[in-house]
Amino acid sequence: MSAETSSSGPVFTQVRLVGQPEEVDRLMTLLSGGAEVIFDSPSQPDERGEIERVARVVSHPVPRPVTPEHGAQVTVQVVLEADGAAFAGRDREAAAREVEESVARSVESVPHVRRASSRVVSLWGLPAARE
Repeated sequence: MSAETSSSGPVFTQVRLVGQPEEVDRLMTLLSGGAEVIFDSPSQPDERGEIERVARVVSHPVPRPVTPEHGAQVTVQVVLEADGAAFAGRDREAAAREVEESVARSVESVPHVRRASSRVVSLWGLPAARE
C-alpha cells in the first residue's frame, strides 16, 4: 500500500491485490463498500490462475463544507447485475460506454442533481448459480 498527498487536494492510496479472481473480486467489493475507489483493469490469470488488481482509494483530508451557492459533489458507487445477453459477444469498451451513458442519464433525473457522469469500473461475468 502506498499514499500520495498534497497540501490542498485529495489523498490517493494505492492497494494491490493478487490472488484467485473470486477472492480478489470479493475483497475489491468490500473495499469499495467503505471508500471512494478508482480501479484499474484486472490482469489476465497467470499460470496459477491468479490475477492482480490495483485500487486507488481517494480521501479528502480537509472536507469542504457544503454551501447553497456552490453546491456539492457526491460520489456514489453502484454495482449493477445485468442480463448476460447485454454483454455476451460484445466489445467490452462499447458495452461499458453504453452502461456509462445510461447510468448518467438515469441519475440526472434524481432530485437536485445538476449533472451526472458515470464510469464503468469493472465488468466481470457472474459465477454459475449453485443448485
